[in-house]
Amino acid sequence: MNTTPPSSPGAGSHLVRYVVRSSDVLSDMRINVSEEGSEKVMWYKERFLADEEIVEHLVENATSTILWTMHRPKRGWYIRIRTPSFPPGVFISLLPLPRASPYHADAALTFACRTNPPSAPKRSEDSDVTLTDVQRGSAVHSYPPTPPTQVPTFVIDPPSPRSVHAKLAQISPSPSSSRRPSSRAQQPCVSHFVLVPESAKPPESVSMFSRVVSVLRSSAPTHSYSFMLAPTPGPPSSNAGALPPMPLLWFRDTTPVWTARSSSGVIELDTEQERALGVGTSFYVAVALTDVSVI
Repeated sequence: MNTTPPSSPGAGSHLVRYVVRSSDVLSDMRINVSEEGSEKVMWYKERFLADEEIVEHLVENATSTILWTMHRPKRGWYIRIRTPSFPPGVFISLLPLPRASPYHADAALTFACRTNPPSAPKRSEDSDVTLTDVQRGSAVHSYPPTPPTQVPTFVIDPPSPRSVHAKLAQISPSPSSSRRPSSRAQQPCVSHFVLVPESAKPPESVSMFSRVVSVLRSSAPTHSYSFMLAPTPGPPSSNAGALPPMPLLWFRDTTPVWTARSSSGVIELDTEQERALGVGTSFYVAVALTDVSVI
């Protein structure tokens, strides 16, 4: 799989960048996320030790609200993400990508979550009024994404003994109409994602001594913690109709070599895909900061 990030921001203006940087206070153990070109922290990640787990919080800086919590065991291995609004015991699991998957790579992960359904193509008889917000590309930034609420219009008449049975018969759906599917009701669907680390293997023809000398002489980032996050057309374990995934998010590690207790990087997010999926930015930031190989 090609995991080379785009060479310029610009595959268009639909890319937004966030700078990821650890706090200068070592005891703080915070990871701050700010929009590129701004010193204002939008979110931060903090870590706590529970009895059986390592728990991380993604917090909205402006309101000090915990948006997502990330859970790992002290012993064993799992990665679980949840938001405080989830019922107890409900979470999104990041799982190792099966080797049989066409998207498989070393240390690759996969997860599934609810998103908006794919946008339906606009037909000639459709107008902008008949299309829902999701079909027009407007996002509902919540989790799980909530389809637009359709409020029925009722005409209310004063009830009378003579008209009550007639009114009931009038508002009762006919057998044919009850079987008619609603074209406007939209329910969230389950989308699958893969998280693939960027490989950075040195050429095999280079000797071990040359590799060590090269690392010692270089102060450039290694990019060994960089990765790509992308939705897949279906379950990633299926070979049917596998297509190269379109990256939704890139994390580029910019931590200098031999830097201790400090991390930095850049998150690039495709806002067009984000709007279509209907899940807010903080979720993808939480996934990026939860990956087993990041920070």
